[in-house]
Amino acid sequence: MVDKELLESIEALNKFDHGDDSDVEVQKVSLEVPRTRPSDIKELRKRENLTQQSLAAFLGVSVRTVQGWEIGKSKPNGSARRLIQLLGKNPDLINAIYVN
Repeated sequence: MVDKELLESIEALNKFDHGDDSDVEVQKVSLEVPRTRPSDIKELRKRENLTQQSLAAFLGVSVRTVQGWEIGKSKPNGSARRLIQLLGKNPDLINAIYVN
């Protein structure tokens, strides 16, 4: 027999799915997007032996955009900064994306 608490949880989730959040506790978490300095981007690229062209391809931006970031002419948007953060913490992402 299914546990009573499990049934209650399923019922609460169904209600939540239909817009009624009275039986659930909703917690919103905001993760700050890290700031990046021009030197951070260039250092990451050099450390991982990436050309400006390969970093641009990974991030889905133009080479000119990467060049602009590296000299401080422009700044990466939030999505690009998050990808740069992930690449810095897990350089194998490049291989995971391009090998598969």
